[in-house]
Amino acid sequence: MKSNFQIDYFSDSKYEYLTIEISFKGQLLCQLNKDKGVDNIEIEFFYDSRLLEEETIFKFPLEEFLDVLNLVKQDLISI
Repeated sequence: MKSNFQIDYFSDSKYEYLTIEISFKGQLLCQLNKDKGVDNIEIEFFYDSRLLEEETIFKFPLEEFLDVLNLVKQDLISI
């Protein structure tokens, strides 16, 4: 099954460590960072960044989103 989620790894000057963004159909949803440690990973949600020209319905299976979050969490822990 093809996912509409995209995961981007990057260095953001606001954070000490690498951060990870999750987008859905090209629209940024959230960013995760581990600046407070691997047991305190933070998630920041964005609602107005990179707004798309075409209307996108942000409706997706909860389990798929949880799988993406768990994958990103494990990646943050390992880097």
